[in-house]
Amino acid sequence: MSEFLAPLNYDRARDALRKLSTYGAYSPEGAAEALAHLRECYPLVFAKTEQKMFAAGSVLIELRGANVTDPLVFTSHLDVEGGLPPQEIPAQRELPMSVPLSRAHVVSLLEALEELLRDGYRPGGDLFLALSMDGLSGGAGAKEMAAHLKSRGVTPCFVLDHGGYATMDAFRTFLPEGAPLALIGIAEKGLLVGKVTAEQKNQGGMRPAERILQAGARLVRHPRKAALCPASSQMLKAMSRKAPAFQRFLMEHSRLTFPLIRLYWRNRSVMQQFFISELTVFHLEAPGQSASPADKAELGFRQTVIPGQRTSRIRHKLRRKLRDKSLQLHAEVEYEHSRRSETKGEAWDALETAIEIQFEKVVIAPCLCPRTTDGRFYTALGEKIYRFSPFMVTGEEALRGMCTVSDGALQTAVQFFRSMLSV
Repeated sequence: MSEFLAPLNYDRARDALRKLSTYGAYSPEGAAEALAHLRECYPLVFAKTEQKMFAAGSVLIELRGANVTDPLVFTSHLDVEGGLPPQEIPAQRELPMSVPLSRAHVVSLLEALEELLRDGYRPGGDLFLALSMDGLSGGAGAKEMAAHLKSRGVTPCFVLDHGGYATMDAFRTFLPEGAPLALIGIAEKGLLVGKVTAEQKNQGGMRPAERILQAGARLVRHPRKAALCPASSQMLKAMSRKAPAFQRFLMEHSRLTFPLIRLYWRNRSVMQQFFISELTVFHLEAPGQSASPADKAELGFRQTVIPGQRTSRIRHKLRRKLRDKSLQLHAEVEYEHSRRSETKGEAWDALETAIEIQFEKVVIAPCLCPRTTDGRFYTALGEKIYRFSPFMVTGEEALRGMCTVSDGALQTAVQFFRSMLSV
């Protein structure tokens, strides 16, 4: 069977993932270094394409096609939560290895394109790879690249980002034995990232640090709210076609049965991924000394929002929760939920076919994407914005946005991307 496998340089892929491990949250220096690593690992990609730089070190890679099909757009962000200092990255890193899903997505895509270019590949339509460096801290790069493509009148066959995945851990009682589940993101949650600040004593004489601690306690008192959105309802209905009779009824009529579903799944990872709006406090600061208590304090928070709710309404609720009118709430990142993409047509059929080739007996379902992706910025280009990475993940990995990369997983991913690059 080896003659049917896509060409793959395992050492190069491992080296690319290892070098990218040093890049965490966005910084100009880090973004430049990450891009330099990709240039070094994939010289043909950068030699045979045109590159244009955008905000926050993001790069749009363009390969002119034969103009017989619509353009293809692949996108992802390279920044992640955390990153290792260069001195902590081992000289060699063997497979399997645990890496962010977004990076495995990018490296597998570049592996597929590098070898296709070696064989004289020319896409049927113009090919765009939009790689951003600040997807988790505002997405300025992705926003600019999407606007640039829109200004050029690009109407792609599809836009494919990371975010969805294949798994054997979710919804097992609803699926045939041994059948993996492939979840394709067709929409995203809304997102509100902000901070609460206190800069002086209030009328009761409480210092800023005390007030911020009280504010944090109020904000996280009821941090989660479950809701069923149209994308998740569509996911359940798609899976119901393979489910036993009782489970089929639950999933086909999810709007009626959601209170029961919520009770059954309240402690499962799928509830948090697809049905929960959640507020988390990730930063608390009150600089001061024992002899001079802090005269200002700050709290950072992140709120995800299930489609159907508006971030403006969430902001209003958060302000009411704070109670102390002298506290200031600032929204730093605010995105409404994205609209749903089409689940029919040639692009959807091509995506389903590529997945079915790689995952035997797979059940495919559209879903609300559990991760923040750049795809939200590309909806102005059309109704075919999809989020799927061809990696098998566990429930814990899905929550963390990670995947385990092995030789077999890389081979599967590269073959999947070769199929999508040939659409």
